Amino acid sequence: MVARALLLPMVLASCIHNTRPARATHRTNYWEALAELHPADAVLVAQSPSETEFAEALGDLMAGAIEKAEDRFAKLRYSANDSVIRAGSRVVYTATLQYQEKWQQLSALKAESTLTIAEQNDKASIELWADAFKDAPPKVSTFKSSTGRLQMSISEVGTPLVPVKIRNRTYNFWLDTGSSLTMIASDVAADLGVKPLVDDTLEIVTSTGRVTAQPAVIPQLTLGPLVVDNVPTMIVGETSMQMRESRPSSFGGQVKIDGIIGFDIIRQVDLELDYVDGILRLRNPAISRPDANRNLFWVGLPVIRIMSDEGIPLQFGLDTGAQLTFVTESLLEKLRIEPARIENRRVGGLGGEVSLRAPVLPDLRVLVRGYPILFRGAFVRAPVYQVLASLDGVLGGDVWNSGIVRIDVTNGVFAIRKSRPQ
Repeated sequence: MVARALLLPMVLASCIHNTRPARATHRTNYWEALAELHPADAVLVAQSPSETEFAEALGDLMAGAIEKAEDRFAKLRYSANDSVIRAGSRVVYTATLQYQEKWQQLSALKAESTLTIAEQNDKASIELWADAFKDAPPKVSTFKSSTGRLQMSISEVGTPLVPVKIRNRTYNFWLDTGSSLTMIASDVAADLGVKPLVDDTLEIVTSTGRVTAQPAVIPQLTLGPLVVDNVPTMIVGETSMQMRESRPSSFGGQVKIDGIIGFDIIRQVDLELDYVDGILRLRNPAISRPDANRNLFWVGLPVIRIMSDEGIPLQFGLDTGAQLTFVTESLLEKLRIEPARIENRRVGGLGGEVSLRAPVLPDLRVLVRGYPILFRGAFVRAPVYQVLASLDGVLGGDVWNSGIVRIDVTNGVFAIRKSRPQ
C-alpha cells in the first residue's frame, strides 16, 4: 500500500474479534454482525440497551450522520454497562473527532486517557497531533463553481496525480484515500514558506513503517473548483515522497510527487477519475443525488461493499494510493476457496519498501454495483480489523486503472464504469 498514513490506532480486534468471521449468511452473533457492518442485524440480537445503542450509532456512522454518531458514542463511553462497549465507543468517538478535525476536543481526551505513559508519548499518537493543531485557524472549504475538471497523470506506481494550486503555484499531488490527512513535501513547504506549528517532530504510520513528519497549516489550497483555507497538513521529507518501486506510466513517465491530497479533502468532493483519458472531474457533492443503496461507508476508514458472483457481500478498504490490491484470509473463508500458490514480491510505499512472501489468490471476479472487476493474483494476508469493520481486503488502483471510477463519500457512492470508446 502506498502512503497510508494513520494518525489514530484503529484496531479493536482484542475487544470485538475473538473468532474469525463466519460466512455472511450466518450472522447470529452480535459482534460478527457489527464486524460485517450490518448494524440492523446486530440490533436484532442485542442483549442490552447499550448493545442496541452501539449498533444504532454504527448505523448513523454508515449513513454519514457523523455528528449524531459522535454524540451517541460520546455518551456510551461512560454510560454503557459493558466495558467492551465503553472501550469500543471511545475508539470510535475519537475517530469521529479526527474525521471532523475537532482538534481541541481530541487534545482534551488526554485527561481521561487510560493509555500508559509510553503510549501517550508515542510520536504517532493522535493526542500529540491534536495538541499541535488545536490552536490552528479552522479549515474552511468553498466551491467556486459546482463542477470542474483537471488533467490527471499517473505516478510511477499507478497512483493518480493531480495539479494543486498553492499561492498561485502549481504542484503535483497524489490522490490518496488511505492517507487520513493531506501531506506536503519538505522542499515544497520551504518553497512556500509553510512552517511547522511546533518544534517537535512527530511520526505517521504507513504500510512500510513509520515516517517522521511535522504538523503545519497550508494557508490556502485549490483543487479544481474547491478552495480550502487553513488546511491541516503533515510536512514529510521530500526523499520519503519517492517511490522505491516503479512501473511504466500511462501518461509520460516519472512525475515528481509534491504532496498528497488525503481523505480529509477527498471526502468533501464528488470525484470521477478517468484513467484512460487522464481527466479528473470534480463536483460539489451537494448537487449530486443521494444514493439509497450506499456502498461506500466511513467507519474509521473508507470501506466499500462489493459482491461475489455468488451474491456474498464483501468489505474492502478503499486506498487509491495503494499500488496493489490484497485480500485477507477472511475472504477465503467466506468464499471457500484456496490460494493458488506462494509468491515473493517487493512493495513500495511512503518512506520505503517491504518484501512480502505470501499466498496468492486465484483469479477472482467480483461485482461493484454490478460492474465486474477481476482480481488477478492478489496477495492473501492475515485478517485486518479497522475500528469495527472486518475487512476482506484493500482495494488499490491496480484493479480499476483502465476505466472511470467515481468516489463520492458524502452520498456513499463508489462506482466503476468503462471509458468511452476511443
